[in-house]
Amino acid sequence: MKKLFYLVCLAGLASCEQSKPIKSRVKRQQPLNSRYKSLFELYPNIAIDTLWVYSPDDSLTAYNGRAIDSLNARFFPMEMAQQHFNEPGLFAVYKFAIDNNRLGLLTRTPSEYVPSSIKLFIYDKRNDSLTSYIELGERWGDAGDWMIKNSWLFRDSRNRLQALIHVTQGHDNSVDDPSDTTTVEEDLYTLLDLSKDQIDTIFAEQQKLPASYKQIISKKTRIR
Repeated sequence: MKKLFYLVCLAGLASCEQSKPIKSRVKRQQPLNSRYKSLFELYPNIAIDTLWVYSPDDSLTAYNGRAIDSLNARFFPMEMAQQHFNEPGLFAVYKFAIDNNRLGLLTRTPSEYVPSSIKLFIYDKRNDSLTSYIELGERWGDAGDWMIKNSWLFRDSRNRLQALIHVTQGHDNSVDDPSDTTTVEEDLYTLLDLSKDQIDTIFAEQQKLPASYKQIISKKTRIR
């Protein structure tokens, strides 16, 4: 499995009861006169301390989200909006304050086959626009290859929002050689700083997770 596949997956910049998200120290501030007001109303508010983000499977979870109507779909990148018009492909999951100037919109979006990609869109109230986005959750498989992406959103000791992205990618060798029943699989991690206007990569493609993040990775509870 080539690491190029992993880099492509990141270019789109994841069962038990979930305890209620811990109240954040950042106040939620929804702009009152934004042209996005009708879009914001589709997203439930949460305040996060640590949140596991994953692509939903066939079961019903909070990450299925609420279908976004065609009027509000126009706020998203054109390629996503166009797919949405063919059949519903954009779903509002959650919104939360990143800081006093920005909101995060967790959204399920179209992918290669089904709307399986969970992306975080960042809204900046200073210019009343969606300024950037990053993929935090996805699951994909085809012709013996597979990829699962999960992430953790969390605040560090200085209340800065960060994202720890975990990608598992693999290949079934029997697709190439029926006599070879082995599989190849690897885990890669990327840590991003979301507290800045431009998303900053702290480290990438780390196969061994630093011990300081083990406690965060253990939090794989699902919101229902």
